[in-house]
Amino acid sequence: MALAIVATSLTGCAGEEFDAAQAAESEVEPLRLGRVHVLLEPESDLPYDEAADEYPDTLEVTARFAFVRGLEEDFVRALIDDVPVLATDVVAPQSCIASDQLGVDALDAPTAEFRELHLVDAGELRLQIGDGPEGTVEVPATLPPDLLPYMTGFRYLYSGDQPSTLMDDGETTVVVEARGSQTDELPPFHAEGFMPGPLALHMTEVDLDELSRGALVLRWEGADVEADELLTLRFTGLQGSEPVGADVTCVVSDVGQVRLALDNLRTLGLLTDAEGLRVTASRLHTSLFDAGDFSGSELLVERREALTLTLR
Repeated sequence: MALAIVATSLTGCAGEEFDAAQAAESEVEPLRLGRVHVLLEPESDLPYDEAADEYPDTLEVTARFAFVRGLEEDFVRALIDDVPVLATDVVAPQSCIASDQLGVDALDAPTAEFRELHLVDAGELRLQIGDGPEGTVEVPATLPPDLLPYMTGFRYLYSGDQPSTLMDDGETTVVVEARGSQTDELPPFHAEGFMPGPLALHMTEVDLDELSRGALVLRWEGADVEADELLTLRFTGLQGSEPVGADVTCVVSDVGQVRLALDNLRTLGLLTDAEGLRVTASRLHTSLFDAGDFSGSELLVERREALTLTLR
């Protein structure tokens, strides 16, 4: 009889601990992050007019819908990679920072007792660029890497050549549609944006001469000087073809050209004696959409181009 009493007592304690754990877990406020990112990027950083007829652009589409509990937003953004903080959201226009200041170290794991990171299934996900059937892209779902025991769910990833609907230089409509999950986690949704025009990033002979005087002058096309639009520039030092030093990110007005002091970039970490410099320019269109509880989800449509130049 004594043994039976002890067993009952232990069972009662375990049940009470389980109930307490469930109650504590239910009090953790959930966070939802949703983003679809459409990226068009040339396969080569040759000058625009030289590369246009030889190298197709690459279209990449990623989508993540993260249900989060017990984790900080910055940590989640760094961990799942495809929802990082945008430079244009944290860097003042006409300013530069070391690129590693834009994120947090994903290895700095939080210590909260209840942690959940579930990448929600959105069902079949389709991208439509322009009006023709050649602009239809099916975005497949895959399992994420097994990084953490509390990370589950699906991610969406597509990479391929650009549709012919993007061969013109104008802004092209981009539509994303999803059928929604088989459960009630994420309903069907429809989001619209547009692909910004190409940048044709370049430098003139006069601009190249300015490098010897410590000035970096860059020019690009398709700017709307009447709108308050921004461009993101990322600078990477090179020794041969290998990146060296720290990257620097600048946010500038999308007015067609910018002049920067190389010394200022070096102060932020760009290697002083780098032989070359890779400049990556990004023009981005952002629109918001709601998908059930994933309100304020983002559709980012980005055109990115790069230019490599010799410093000495």
